[in-house]
Amino acid sequence: MNFIVDKDSGIIPQVLSAILDECVNGVTLADPDMDDSPIVYANKAFERLTGYTQAEIVGHNCRFLQGEDREQEARYQIKEAMAKNEGIEVTLRNYKKDGTLFHNHLKVIPLFDKKQRVIYYLGVQYDITQQVNADNEIKVLTDLLEKNNKK
Repeated sequence: MNFIVDKDSGIIPQVLSAILDECVNGVTLADPDMDDSPIVYANKAFERLTGYTQAEIVGHNCRFLQGEDREQEARYQIKEAMAKNEGIEVTLRNYKKDGTLFHNHLKVIPLFDKKQRVIYYLGVQYDITQQVNADNEIKVLTDLLEKNNKK
Protein backbone atom coordinates (compact mmCIF):
# COMPACT_ATOMS: atom_id res chain seq x y z
CA MET A 1 0.00 0.00 0.00
CA ASN A 2 1.34 3.44 -0.92
CA PHE A 3 1.78 5.89 1.92
CA ILE A 4 0.21 9.22 0.94
CA VAL A 5 0.14 12.16 3.31
CA ASP A 6 -2.11 15.13 2.66
CA LYS A 7 -0.26 18.40 2.91
CA ASP A 8 -0.82 19.95 6.32
CA SER A 9 0.69 22.57 8.60
CA GLY A 10 2.68 19.89 10.48
CA ILE A 11 4.90 19.26 7.41
CA ILE A 12 6.79 16.29 8.92
CA PRO A 13 5.46 14.22 11.80
CA GLN A 14 7.83 14.11 14.76
CA VAL A 15 8.52 10.37 14.48
CA LEU A 16 9.33 10.55 10.77
CA SER A 17 11.64 13.49 11.43
CA ALA A 18 13.51 11.49 14.08
CA ILE A 19 13.91 8.59 11.65
CA LEU A 20 15.19 10.85 8.86
CA ASP A 21 17.67 12.52 11.23
CA GLU A 22 19.37 9.12 11.64
CA CYS A 23 19.98 8.75 7.89
CA VAL A 24 23.55 9.11 6.65
CA ASN A 25 22.46 11.00 3.51
CA GLY A 26 21.02 14.47 3.35
CA VAL A 27 17.24 14.60 2.99
CA THR A 28 15.25 17.73 2.16
CA LEU A 29 11.70 18.65 1.24
CA ALA A 30 11.00 21.64 -0.99
CA ASP A 31 7.53 23.16 -1.30
CA PRO A 32 6.51 23.88 -4.92
CA ASP A 33 3.51 25.91 -3.73
CA MET A 34 5.78 28.57 -2.24
CA ASP A 35 7.69 31.17 -4.25
CA ASP A 36 10.99 29.69 -5.54
CA SER A 37 10.23 26.23 -4.01
CA PRO A 38 12.15 26.74 -0.76
CA ILE A 39 13.33 23.96 1.53
CA VAL A 40 10.78 23.39 4.30
CA TYR A 41 12.61 20.48 5.91
CA ALA A 42 16.23 19.33 6.10
CA ASN A 43 17.51 16.45 8.19
CA LYS A 44 20.58 16.52 10.46
CA ALA A 45 22.71 14.77 7.82
CA PHE A 46 22.04 17.67 5.44
CA GLU A 47 23.25 20.05 8.14
CA ARG A 48 26.41 17.96 8.68
CA LEU A 49 26.99 17.66 4.93
CA THR A 50 26.70 21.38 4.22
CA GLY A 51 27.74 23.01 7.49
CA TYR A 52 24.59 25.15 7.49
CA THR A 53 22.09 25.24 10.36
CA GLN A 54 18.33 24.70 10.06
CA ALA A 55 17.82 28.45 10.34
CA GLU A 56 20.16 29.02 7.37
CA ILE A 57 18.62 26.24 5.26
CA VAL A 58 14.85 26.39 5.72
CA GLY A 59 13.17 29.01 3.55
CA HIS A 60 15.87 28.97 0.84
CA ASN A 61 15.97 27.20 -2.50
CA CYS A 62 18.59 24.43 -2.49
CA ARG A 63 20.57 26.16 -5.23
CA PHE A 64 22.16 28.40 -2.57
CA LEU A 65 24.66 25.53 -2.26
CA GLN A 66 25.98 26.32 -5.76
CA GLY A 67 27.27 29.73 -4.71
CA GLU A 68 28.54 31.52 -7.80
CA ASP A 69 29.06 28.22 -9.67
CA ARG A 70 25.73 28.46 -11.51
CA GLU A 71 26.64 27.31 -15.02
CA GLN A 72 26.04 23.60 -14.51
CA GLU A 73 24.10 21.46 -16.97
CA ALA A 74 22.52 19.54 -14.08
CA ARG A 75 20.71 22.71 -12.94
CA TYR A 76 18.84 22.88 -16.24
CA GLN A 77 18.09 19.15 -16.13
CA ILE A 78 16.53 19.57 -12.67
CA LYS A 79 14.42 22.51 -13.83
CA GLU A 80 13.17 20.54 -16.84
CA ALA A 81 12.32 17.46 -14.76
CA MET A 82 10.43 19.55 -12.20
CA ALA A 83 8.45 21.25 -14.97
CA LYS A 84 7.34 17.77 -16.09
CA ASN A 85 6.75 16.54 -12.50
CA GLU A 86 9.38 13.85 -13.02
CA GLY A 87 12.15 12.56 -10.82
CA ILE A 88 15.79 13.04 -11.73
CA GLU A 89 19.26 12.04 -10.57
CA VAL A 90 22.24 14.35 -11.23
CA THR A 91 25.59 15.36 -9.80
CA LEU A 92 26.22 19.01 -8.89
CA ARG A 93 29.20 20.99 -7.69
CA ASN A 94 28.06 22.39 -4.34
CA TYR A 95 29.81 24.39 -1.64
CA LYS A 96 29.70 24.01 2.11
CA LYS A 97 29.24 26.96 4.42
CA ASP A 98 33.04 27.24 4.76
CA GLY A 99 33.42 27.37 0.96
CA THR A 100 34.67 23.80 0.52
CA LEU A 101 33.63 22.20 -2.77
CA PHE A 102 31.76 18.90 -2.59
CA HIS A 103 30.24 16.81 -5.36
CA ASN A 104 26.58 16.26 -4.56
CA HIS A 105 24.85 13.32 -6.21
CA LEU A 106 21.28 14.53 -5.93
CA LYS A 107 18.09 12.58 -6.44
CA VAL A 108 14.93 14.69 -6.72
CA ILE A 109 11.59 12.91 -6.46
CA PRO A 110 8.17 14.58 -6.73
CA LEU A 111 5.74 13.55 -3.98
CA PHE A 112 2.09 13.54 -5.01
CA ASP A 113 -1.17 13.90 -3.11
CA LYS A 114 -4.26 11.75 -3.76
CA LYS A 115 -5.20 13.97 -6.71
CA GLN A 116 -1.74 13.49 -8.27
CA ARG A 117 -0.66 17.07 -7.55
CA VAL A 118 2.96 17.60 -6.51
CA ILE A 119 2.95 18.59 -2.86
CA TYR A 120 6.71 18.39 -2.18
CA TYR A 121 9.97 17.63 -3.90
CA LEU A 122 12.05 15.16 -1.95
CA GLY A 123 15.78 15.65 -2.32
CA VAL A 124 18.30 13.01 -1.30
CA GLN A 125 21.93 14.11 -1.29
CA TYR A 126 24.97 11.83 -1.46
CA ASP A 127 28.45 13.31 -1.06
CA ILE A 128 30.50 11.60 -3.78
CA THR A 129 33.53 13.89 -3.57
CA GLN A 130 35.97 11.08 -2.75
CA GLN A 131 34.73 9.05 -5.70
CA VAL A 132 35.03 12.02 -8.09
CA ASN A 133 38.53 12.82 -6.80
CA ALA A 134 39.61 9.18 -7.18
CA ASP A 135 38.20 9.03 -10.73
CA ASN A 136 40.06 12.24 -11.61
CA GLU A 137 43.30 10.89 -10.16
CA ILE A 138 42.92 7.64 -12.14
CA LYS A 139 42.38 9.65 -15.32
CA VAL A 140 45.51 11.74 -14.71
CA LEU A 141 47.60 8.63 -14.01
CA THR A 142 46.19 6.81 -17.05
CA ASP A 143 46.97 9.79 -19.28
CA LEU A 144 50.49 9.93 -17.84
CA LEU A 145 51.03 6.22 -18.49
CA GLU A 146 49.76 6.53 -22.06
CA LYS A 147 52.04 9.50 -22.65
CA ASN A 148 55.07 7.59 -21.29
CA ASN A 149 54.23 4.50 -23.36
CA LYS A 150 54.26 6.57 -26.58
CA LYS A 151 57.88 7.67 -25.98
